[in-house]
Amino acid sequence: MKGTPLPVFSALVIVLTLYAFTTNKPYAGKEASRPAKVQRYIEKYRYLSVELNQTTGIPTTIIIAVAGLESNWGTSDLARNANNHFGIKANDSWPGQAYCKSSTEYMDGIAVQTWECFRKYALIRKSYEDFGRFLLTRPNYKNLQYYPDWDNWSWAVGLQAGGYATDPKYAEKLMAAIEKYKLYEL
Repeated sequence: MKGTPLPVFSALVIVLTLYAFTTNKPYAGKEASRPAKVQRYIEKYRYLSVELNQTTGIPTTIIIAVAGLESNWGTSDLARNANNHFGIKANDSWPGQAYCKSSTEYMDGIAVQTWECFRKYALIRKSYEDFGRFLLTRPNYKNLQYYPDWDNWSWAVGLQAGGYATDPKYAEKLMAAIEKYKLYEL
């Protein structure tokens, strides 16, 4: 009976389609479930995330989650005074300006206040572009390119494993933001 799988497949497609239509809320409802600060950030910077995704392959969900967490949804001191939405630090090879401030870093799992210098950008767009370059040019993030863009957990764990943040719960925090604010729906 070679014809049997097609009706089974068709039935499965119909069931999954009906499930998707009956379980999804209207788009306006999704927006309403996010705090105003988060929704404003997404509305204002989503286009930069999409552009960066198209040029680098970094998932839009991950871009928005990292930018949102690192910049406190655009309201942090670093975001306001240095246009740095990704918390990328300035090191000796950074040719641009730096913005130095107190920062919470984790050493052996313990939170410690340190004085750190971060990259400063003339435009927020430059912060987004630099995030893409940062991930694409550093060998510790090379494995990220092998993860599918829908696999947010692997991307989050890969960022943490590559040393993107010193917080031992960084991957969990990224995933919590993705789930809580339904960033996968963008």
